[in-house]
Amino acid sequence: MNRWKDIRLELAQSPDFPTGSVSRAYLIRVPLDDKDLVDEGALLKSPSLATVRRHWSTDPDEIGVIHKADGAWAMSRNGTPARTFRFDGRPIRLGQKVSVVEPNGAVLNLRIASIR
Repeated sequence: MNRWKDIRLELAQSPDFPTGSVSRAYLIRVPLDDKDLVDEGALLKSPSLATVRRHWSTDPDEIGVIHKADGAWAMSRNGTPARTFRFDGRPIRLGQKVSVVEPNGAVLNLRIASIR
C-alpha cells in the first residue's frame, strides 16, 4: 500500500547550532512503502505530488520537486542546482538523521522531526 507522507527535516546539532534549529527545515512529501522506504514506483506514477519546501530563516523559502538523480533523491526547482537527500536506504523513521548535500557541496545533517 502506498502512503504519501509529509516529513519534516530540521537542522540537527552542529558546531554553529549546538541544539539544532527548528527555523532551518525541509518539508518533503513522498510516498512510503510498507517498509517505510521511499516508494519509487508510486513517486514515478505521480511525480507532481512529490514536493519539497526549504524553509531557512535567513533565506526566502524555496519550493521544488523530489526526483531520483544519480541513485539518490534530489530537490530541484526552476533549473537551479539540485540539493541531494541521503536517506542511505534506511527506513524513514522519527528521529533518524538524514544528510542533505547543498549545491555548493556542503553537507548538512538534519533529523526527521515529524512524519504525518
